[in-house]
Amino acid sequence: MLVWPWLLLLTPLMLVPPHADGGPASVVSVEMVEFAFHPAVIRLSAGRPVTLVLENRGQLSHQFETGYLRTVPTVVVTDALRVEASGVTVVRLQPGATAKVTFVPAIRGRVSFACTIEGHREAGMAGTLEIR
Repeated sequence: MLVWPWLLLLTPLMLVPPHADGGPASVVSVEMVEFAFHPAVIRLSAGRPVTLVLENRGQLSHQFETGYLRTVPTVVVTDALRVEASGVTVVRLQPGATAKVTFVPAIRGRVSFACTIEGHREAGMAGTLEIR
């Protein structure tokens, strides 16, 4: 019996610790358009796993960048790749693409994020992670 492919499917579950009460990661959908994130304020709970589902619904490439992801282990999954690392800072998506970014917020506070493609932040494509 071949077991190892199932281990690959379980790996994301093992990388992100469950919430203390055993609950699943919360899921927050984040839409990227010209030139905004919806929602622009993302409220998260410290110590609870979260998956941000980034969807580029615009006509241009967009990216989600925050220095906060440099400080926590992060898993990024798209149709084309899977990355597990501390130090993820930018997730760039082509029009129509989706990425799932999973991490456990550890530090409470307000942290900015933005699309740092030239001119996008300046046009208003920015937001805040509020971690409570």
